[in-house]
Amino acid sequence: MNKILLASTALVLSAGLAHAQAVTITGEGRMGIQYDEAGFGTSEWRQENRLTLNFNVSVEADHGLTFGAWSRARMQVLSDGTAGAGLFSGSRVWVESNGLKLTFGNQDGAIRGAGVAMGYAGGCGVGYEGGYLCLDAAGLLGVSQGQNSTGSDDEPMVRIDYTMGSTRVALSHARDGATEFGIRSTFDAFTVAAGYTNGGAGASSYTISGRYNGGSWGAALLLARIGGATTNWSLQGNVALGGGNVYGFVGEVSNATVYGLNYGYGLGGGATVMAGVEHTELGAGRTTASVGVAFTF
Repeated sequence: MNKILLASTALVLSAGLAHAQAVTITGEGRMGIQYDEAGFGTSEWRQENRLTLNFNVSVEADHGLTFGAWSRARMQVLSDGTAGAGLFSGSRVWVESNGLKLTFGNQDGAIRGAGVAMGYAGGCGVGYEGGYLCLDAAGLLGVSQGQNSTGSDDEPMVRIDYTMGSTRVALSHARDGATEFGIRSTFDAFTVAAGYTNGGAGASSYTISGRYNGGSWGAALLLARIGGATTNWSLQGNVALGGGNVYGFVGEVSNATVYGLNYGYGLGGGATVMAGVEHTELGAGRTTASVGVAFTF
C-alpha cells in the first residue's frame, strides 16, 4: 500500500511539474516624472512608478490544438496621492491551430490587434509610459476596443484571428454591440493596414495606415475617420541618433493641430530611458511631458 501511495504521489507531482513548465511570467517596471499643463490635483508635476506582471499559460493539446490563458497584476504609485494596490485584470482564454485563433475575455479588439500598421492603436510612442495622451493615435484610442489592465473586465469580447505569413485578419465583437474588423500585411519594408468599427451604436469609424521601415529610420502615415464626423491624421517618423532613437509626429485631431517628440536610449537588459513631450492646440491648448526609464522582462 505504501508503495502504491508513493508511486501515486510521484505521478501527481510529475504531472504538476509538467504543467508548471507551461506557465510564464513577463512584465514591465518603470519610474519617472510626468508633467501635465492641465495639472494633477494641486500640481502640474508628479512622480510615478509602476510594476506590471503578466501571467501567461500555454498548453499543447492533441490534434494540433494549443490552449492558452492570460491575466495581469498591476501595482502603481503616484505622488499626487493616488495609489494602486495589486489589482488583477480580467482574464482571457484562447485556442489556436494552423494560424486560426479564437479568444474569449479581456483583450484588445480587431483594430488594435490587426487594423493599424504601427504602434498601439496607431501611436502611443511618446514618453516612457508608452503615451500619456497618445495624440499620434489620431483619435483611435478613444473609439477602438481595448483590454482592461486593472480590475474586472466589464465588456468581455470574442475575437477571431487568422494569420497567414505576414498577413493577419481579425474580427472582434463586444457585449455592448461593438464589432471591429482589422487587417494588416507586410511586404518587404512596407506594412499596410485597415480597420473598421461600428461603434456599438451606429457611430462607425474606420482607419487606414502604412509604414516604411528603412532600418535606421522609418516613416508612417495614419488616417482615421472618427464617428463619421472628423478625419484625423498623423504623420510619424523615427531615426537613429546618438546611439538611441528619435521619434516625432505631427497631425490633426478634432480639427486641432497636434505634435510630439520623443528620444529613447537603450541601456541594455531590456531597459530604455526616454524623454518626450506632446502638445495639442485643441481648446486652450495642452502640453504634457515625461522623463523616465522602463524595462521589460
